[in-house]
Amino acid sequence: MNELPEELVTLPIPLVGLIGISNLHFYIEKNISTRSIVDFQRLHPVSPIATSSQQQQSHISLDPLSPKLVSADTPISSSPSNQSRIEQQLNNDLLISTPNNSGSPALQQQQHSQSQSSSPNSSTTNTVSGWRVQLLQPPIIKVVSIEVGGLTNKKEKKPNHSESFIPQGVIKANWIHKHTASLPSVVSLFLQWPEDKSPKSHDALLSQIDAVKANIKQRNVKLMIVIVTNSSNVDVYDERFSMIRRRADIDPKYIIFLNKSEMKIFVKKWEKLALELTDLHYKEECQSSKSQIAKSTHPFLVIRYHFKIAFYSEFRNDMNSSLKYYTFAYNSLKDWKPNNDPRGSRFEELRMIASFLNFKICKFYLWSNNSNEALQQFERHIRLFKIYHGPDEKQFGHYQWIAREYQIFAELLEMCTNTNRNAIPGGSIFYYQTAAKYTEERRKYFKWVSDKYSNSTSVQKFKDSKPRFNLTTGCIYIGQPPPDLSHPLDHSTPAMVGVLHDDEMDDFYRSISIELQTNYTNLIVDLLGRAFEQATIHRNTRIISFIESLIANEYFIDHQYDMALQYFNHNALTYRREKWWMLLTYTLSMCLKCVHNLNQPTSYIGYAMDLLSPDLTNSKKERSIIQQFLLYVLVDSSKLSPPISLTAPLDVKMDHTHPLINCRVQFPHSIATSHSKTEFFVVIESHFPDPIRFSKLRAVFSDPSYNKVLNGDQLSIVDPISPTLKMNQERKDLVFLPNESRLFSFTLATKEKMELECQSVILELGSSPSVNFCWNISEWAIKSDQESSDKDQHNQQPQVKKNQVTLQQQQQQQQQQLVKPDPYKKFLERSSIRILDHESLIQIKCNHTPPAIINEFYEIELELVNNDKEITKGTITFELLNPNIATNQQQQQQQQTELLLPTIEINNKPLVSSPSITQIHQTQQQAERGIYPKPSFSEQLSTLSLPHIQEKASFKKIFYLHSSQIDENRLVINVSYETKSNEISHSSKGFNFPVQIGFLTQFQFFSTNFTPNDMYDGAIVAKEPLLLLCDIRMNLPYDVVIDKTTLKINNVSQATLNPLMMGASDESGAPNDASSVPVGHLLSSSNSNLSPSTLTRDGNYSCWFNLIPLITGESLSLGSLTIYWRRKVKGNDQDDKSIVSQLPILLPHMRITTNPFITNVNVPSYGVVGVPLAHSIVITNNTNFLQEFELLVTNPASYGGSDAPFLFAGDRVGTFSIHPESTHEIRHVLLPLVAGKHPLPHFKITSKRFNKELPKTKNTNEFLFVKPFLSN
Repeated sequence: MNELPEELVTLPIPLVGLIGISNLHFYIEKNISTRSIVDFQRLHPVSPIATSSQQQQSHISLDPLSPKLVSADTPISSSPSNQSRIEQQLNNDLLISTPNNSGSPALQQQQHSQSQSSSPNSSTTNTVSGWRVQLLQPPIIKVVSIEVGGLTNKKEKKPNHSESFIPQGVIKANWIHKHTASLPSVVSLFLQWPEDKSPKSHDALLSQIDAVKANIKQRNVKLMIVIVTNSSNVDVYDERFSMIRRRADIDPKYIIFLNKSEMKIFVKKWEKLALELTDLHYKEECQSSKSQIAKSTHPFLVIRYHFKIAFYSEFRNDMNSSLKYYTFAYNSLKDWKPNNDPRGSRFEELRMIASFLNFKICKFYLWSNNSNEALQQFERHIRLFKIYHGPDEKQFGHYQWIAREYQIFAELLEMCTNTNRNAIPGGSIFYYQTAAKYTEERRKYFKWVSDKYSNSTSVQKFKDSKPRFNLTTGCIYIGQPPPDLSHPLDHSTPAMVGVLHDDEMDDFYRSISIELQTNYTNLIVDLLGRAFEQATIHRNTRIISFIESLIANEYFIDHQYDMALQYFNHNALTYRREKWWMLLTYTLSMCLKCVHNLNQPTSYIGYAMDLLSPDLTNSKKERSIIQQFLLYVLVDSSKLSPPISLTAPLDVKMDHTHPLINCRVQFPHSIATSHSKTEFFVVIESHFPDPIRFSKLRAVFSDPSYNKVLNGDQLSIVDPISPTLKMNQERKDLVFLPNESRLFSFTLATKEKMELECQSVILELGSSPSVNFCWNISEWAIKSDQESSDKDQHNQQPQVKKNQVTLQQQQQQQQQQLVKPDPYKKFLERSSIRILDHESLIQIKCNHTPPAIINEFYEIELELVNNDKEITKGTITFELLNPNIATNQQQQQQQQTELLLPTIEINNKPLVSSPSITQIHQTQQQAERGIYPKPSFSEQLSTLSLPHIQEKASFKKIFYLHSSQIDENRLVINVSYETKSNEISHSSKGFNFPVQIGFLTQFQFFSTNFTPNDMYDGAIVAKEPLLLLCDIRMNLPYDVVIDKTTLKINNVSQATLNPLMMGASDESGAPNDASSVPVGHLLSSSNSNLSPSTLTRDGNYSCWFNLIPLITGESLSLGSLTIYWRRKVKGNDQDDKSIVSQLPILLPHMRITTNPFITNVNVPSYGVVGVPLAHSIVITNNTNFLQEFELLVTNPASYGGSDAPFLFAGDRVGTFSIHPESTHEIRHVLLPLVAGKHPLPHFKITSKRFNKELPKTKNTNEFLFVKPFLSN
């Protein structure tokens, strides 16, 4: 529909011309009423670029297999990446796997469920080919501004014009556009009423009326006059109004007055009168055309007047009359056959006129839900003009026209919302498909034309010509070729008709040049893509498959093998599912050709295997050729055109019962004993059309030590096979005759107890590279028919000897009844066998006192109780399994660990630190877990020899478990032993050993005067002595002895990963390595004064440390506390034999800051009565802010009296400020009054910023000894 003129597709709107007072035209057009109609609407202007992009974008479906248009300039997708993607996708469909590659999922058809509204008032839109059907709100009148005398004069007709006139064409190309855009049916003349009341003031108005009437007289255009006044009080009986009415010679009701203040009311009245006149105009035009029909003798004029009557009726919304006269015009057209038309020009013109008329008729039928009439009209239309009349060189254009007709009708069916879609089976699918079919015919008939004229110089000079995207552009008559495409339509003159005849060959060469630029594949795929979308809506799977095959063939013709392969492959899936073997055979053969041209050897092998299947309908000869080509891919690719070869081994995943080659396996028995022999059978059935030689047969088991390999002869796979070979003949090669089944037997020597399963069987074709046919036996073969044991190995209970004797007897019976299966018959396929040992009767125990503590050599006593026969030898292995962090038990243990983390108290408020377990023990690079024979790291214990053990006797051995992390250690002890009767048995048991911290530590910092460190909001101060109190609480179920505790100061690398510190230097000033700088200095500890202490459950142990932090940082740990402890041995007060363990506890991370205020108190060591002494306090402000302080001095009373011991000079109460990086000194003079030990005055200095007293002045218990005054 894009090539049809827009005025023909949409409903015409009556046109009214506006003359005079142009500033009112906009207000009238703005306030015209609208009506609601459902009609076609173009989405974008028609242009070569727009149409091209619209063709490529408007019909791309959401379905991954819907046709996607490929531009003519777009190269075929044959890049290695794209080929690899497609090849992997197809390999996955063909059950082919390549090493180190994972195939993408197979293409699957998506089912679209779309519902379309059949109501004309539906708000949904149907968009097709740049058009859409939508509920529109067009104006009831279309207005256009024209000048006085702006209408072109109509050429006067001669007497008896209809009888003698011979038209050059049927319908003028610009006639529709002229009546819808430039030639109005009514002219509205706006006159400004003059204020001057003189008799001559209205002469200019009369002149305008005369000029307009003279201009519209020949066109039968109706006139209405609007007199614009500035006042609402108009004297309608004024003589000047009477003169205007007489001069206009129109009905007085069509002369109306307009006051600009009442514009909206005026427009409603004006448009009502205008509609009456437009209807009258078109009605008279219809009558005039009817009168001309009776006088006309030439069929062209009859067709023309019928067309005009139908189009005029559309202006009047008389659709029944329009349909009637469009049908009359079409019947008149079909009844006239051109004579003497060797060039086919008249046929082309009539064909185009018929196309316009057919579109109108079908549209009206479909719009009124008369689907059957529309179908009959279209079929009659195609039947009348299907046979071409003209030169053979132009026949391709005829097929282009037929394809366009089918496409337009399909678009009408798709977009007309009133159409009952159930009345048209399949909807527009057939018509889109037929349009694609005739596009193929167009390409076919143009081929020999292009071969003849493509290199002609006459064609080359039009190589820049562009196709016409509007069938009326540049033409004089519809259907005739344009005389000159450079001339606009309105400037066409009759002289161009002569140019058309003189330069007719140029038009032919131009059409060839344009046709050479056509991408037929894009056109065909676009049409088939629309049919695919409609078939998807109707959910007709068979039609979908058929359309997909057409799209695939088109891509194959255009050498776009990658796109063709996608559609062929999807079709193959459908045909295989529906068992349409003939269609599947053709589709697979096309797939084989596609992958051959795309050089995809893996996919080639897959499709070749499918085509070799005897289920398909290809002949034995064709299958033999495919088998030979398959071998050439592996051996000699030069014999293929184009060459294609396999460069790497290819694994082909085979089904259990593949129609080409299948495999079956069997363990003859379900149970075997260890250290014995059993058989394993493999049956391979081949249905290759010719004898074939394989290279190797492999059986892969769950235990690689059981894998078996059978090599064939050393000949090449393409070497001739001896014709003397017979089926069912015993031979050692891997040659298979057609439809032959062969049995291969493998002898297995059983080992230890296990469930042995055959996982896969691999049959190799060729070598370096090879095609490996892989059967995943574990997916379909049954397991052992014995009931599997659900109990864990280490929890199994000993069985009685009677069952063991029964098992041995059953094994002997099985060996005596060994029967090979018949390869041509069905047999029980068993892929696994259970290898059993003699049952173990030994009992394993572990004696210990839980729980174990981190870094402790945990003592465990192993005890073996022999309930079996006398043991001569054996071994014990220890396997320490990794803890299962994801178990609920471990999560509970982690929550318990958080409660055991060290805490720190600031201002008597405990704060729990948040380091993880690995952070607590970060000094160790890796957590240590092991079993040791002694309480040392000298050697680990992994195996232990078992000595001679008598029946009913026991064996004991002590070993140690060491773990440096909190977990649930799982220790599995495996015992293998041999009895006196040479019976080998195995036993295993697992034990859980929980590991905990065992001690809850709490840390608290104090100042040197034993006051809590609460000055700086939880931080401690660098370069000032601190006291650290460590409280240890024991929560173990047994008693322990703490020998001592030590504190190790961390360096920077141990304290934190990102220290906030300045570079340190040694005493000489040389810079040190920052990672080795200690974060503090330990002054003293209380360990020397504490003796070993015994702790019971919930007992406490405390120790003190005096240290100085040296480095500042946001999160630093000053060091680690190590607890030296041992278990208290019952009955031994000395505890000499107990093992001392070390438990390191990392100090919590603290914020260490610089002291904002450095306070130094200077006072003499003693005083003398009556001798003044100096007392000073020096405060340094290390912050970046101005700090304010308050001073309050309290002089305490002396002992035994009420007088103060000192008199002092200086401020008692006051405030002062210290600037950043500045020092302030407070001086007082003390005069001792009494000899003895007296408390000094309390100099209380409080920081206003922190609202706390300075620590140096906080202690009120400072004394000074005053000596008596001794005179000489």
